[in-house]
Amino acid sequence: MEIRQVINSVARKWWLIVLLMVTGGGIGFQSAYFTKPLYKADIKLYIINRDKVLMSDQTLKSTDLELSQQLVRPYSEIIFSRSMATAVARDVNNYHLTIDNILSIVKIDSNKDSNILTISAISSDPAAAAAVANAAGREFIIQIRKITNSDNVGILDEALVPNYPVSNNEIQKVLLGLLSGLMVAFGITYTIGYFDTTVYSVEDVEKGLKVRVIGIIPEYDIR
Repeated sequence: MEIRQVINSVARKWWLIVLLMVTGGGIGFQSAYFTKPLYKADIKLYIINRDKVLMSDQTLKSTDLELSQQLVRPYSEIIFSRSMATAVARDVNNYHLTIDNILSIVKIDSNKDSNILTISAISSDPAAAAAVANAAGREFIIQIRKITNSDNVGILDEALVPNYPVSNNEIQKVLLGLLSGLMVAFGITYTIGYFDTTVYSVEDVEKGLKVRVIGIIPEYDIR
């Protein structure tokens, strides 16, 4: 289709474009404002050679920090083990969370240049989010001590009950809905216009019949 034909097709189906944009925006609005708010709680842990720090005749060197940073990533995989999730679910059994629930709401974040781990829990219940995050942090320390037989992991900041939900990206969801509706409308309009054989103008006649139009008979209402 030529650009002119596309523009004419869009102009004739403007009502469809508006309808689908409103529908898409409505779906985005419903998704943003009618879903349960989610709360995020974080507990911060550190991984470091505490035994060496506690020894009076030795100081912590940069190589010790680098070693701690290297241990962060392999240790972090423990947080997603089912054995740990089982222990966490048992600790927060008053919230009636299953093992799969625990695995789905717990996240872990670490910077490759840091020996700090952040364990997060996201839930529609702020108290449950804090309880799960703290239980996961404590259980993580227990598992590390069992595996390494050392006291290299500790709690830096415990999780607090969040007062405000995490951002739901309301504006972005509405705009995405509008844009999706617009794209669908253009797709439908283009498809209809591509297969439409109706003659709308002199140019359509000339193009279809390969002849030049020398005159037209205007339409009049003789009533």
